[in-house]
Amino acid sequence: MQILRRILFAGLILTGVLSATAWYYYGKDYTSEFAAKKGTLSEFNVSPAGRDSMFEKSWLTLKTEAGFSVECGMLVPRTAGKKYSAIILLGGKATGKHAVDYAIDIDNVIIVAPDYPYAPRESYTLLEFLADVPEIRQALLDMVPAAMLVTDYLWTRADVDTTKIVLLGYSFGAPFVPCIIANDRRAAVAAIVYGGGDLRSMIQHNVARYEGPAASWFVGALSGLLLGPMEPMRFIGRISPTPLIMINGTEDEQIPRRNVELLYHAAGEPKRIRWLESRHVRPDNPELARKIVRALKEEMEKAGVLRSDSFGF
Repeated sequence: MQILRRILFAGLILTGVLSATAWYYYGKDYTSEFAAKKGTLSEFNVSPAGRDSMFEKSWLTLKTEAGFSVECGMLVPRTAGKKYSAIILLGGKATGKHAVDYAIDIDNVIIVAPDYPYAPRESYTLLEFLADVPEIRQALLDMVPAAMLVTDYLWTRADVDTTKIVLLGYSFGAPFVPCIIANDRRAAVAAIVYGGGDLRSMIQHNVARYEGPAASWFVGALSGLLLGPMEPMRFIGRISPTPLIMINGTEDEQIPRRNVELLYHAAGEPKRIRWLESRHVRPDNPELARKIVRALKEEMEKAGVLRSDSFGF
């Protein structure tokens, strides 16, 4: 009995320590740490990776004086001598810097897609998720200074109209947009495509689809605490007065409509939302990609950041 009491007591202490640590990280303000991690752009390397009739494709590496580096995919229009709008593209979990390969029906715009420093598994057991939590969390936090560093790079390019930079996140990349805009006001438009708010309930929803309700509750609660510094609901109100565009699917199996509306209603003006009749966006669904691009085209033209000839249809 005495041994059992000691075990229970130790378990309570451990639970308390973990809870206190999680709450500390949940409520912590990372503004200064994001800026420090972003540092000063000191070096960039552009490696050609192919071309087509419209774009020169490259792999771009950005480095700071402190050693922080970001790998990116980049598309630059082949016509020189112009100033172009630019899109910082935060893609799905399986795309990262390769998101530039899925830029369909787009022309006359520079696109830079930073890579994710963590490669997600196809699926997770509970133990695998717990083992990966520290690496996942740091990688997610690093995406904020990574996007800020990409903006620094775009400002060095003579062919970029720095008044027409778009921060666009879709699917896995969507939750980063509010936090990035709150820490870097240089984007002219924020676009959230197939994303929503309240990461805890979204993660719980998706884990439940594969692992059942018990695991989903635990993973959702832990994720909500650890990913608090990135929570879109925490920053969505700070996007304004930057225009916000949201594109979402009516039958999205990964992002419940409740989470979409929660995020949209918490945002300030100006804002617009477009609903497309679809399930969740996927790289292997070019038809849906074209529908999304058409919707973005219309909304970005209204916002004045992209010309009508930026989309080739």
